[in-house]
Amino acid sequence: MLNKNRTFELLSELLAIEYRSFPMYLTDACPWTHHGDERATETLQNIVADQKAMVQRTGEFIMDAGGRVDMGEYPMEFTDTHFLSLDFLLKELLRYQRQDVSAIERIVRQLADERAARELAEETLGSERAHLEAIEALVSQPA
Repeated sequence: MLNKNRTFELLSELLAIEYRSFPMYLTDACPWTHHGDERATETLQNIVADQKAMVQRTGEFIMDAGGRVDMGEYPMEFTDTHFLSLDFLLKELLRYQRQDVSAIERIVRQLADERAARELAEETLGSERAHLEAIEALVSQPA
């Protein structure tokens, strides 16, 4: 069984993965789009909406359990993506999404003995796997 501090660390990591994800960054960076990017833009907006909802739930879970919320920071490597087009960034989006799914899978495994925290992480994982599938579909069938 994990101690309470380790559970909070893992949940904080989960929250930071969601809040500082590449899709979240792209909504702030405003990649260049053109006619034909509507499907990719809509997919990105849906991913971000889902992630914001999970950030809210995870943050509330942490605070309700007496923990402290840390939103983290965007990775510096994201700054290399400014002024690029969304269609060009799809493969990067796919790569980062795969990394996030892998990191969340690790968190779920580490929360094995913490039922409520694990269930929240599993729900996040399911959502991120669905996002991965949506991004894979965009990459395999460009507009």
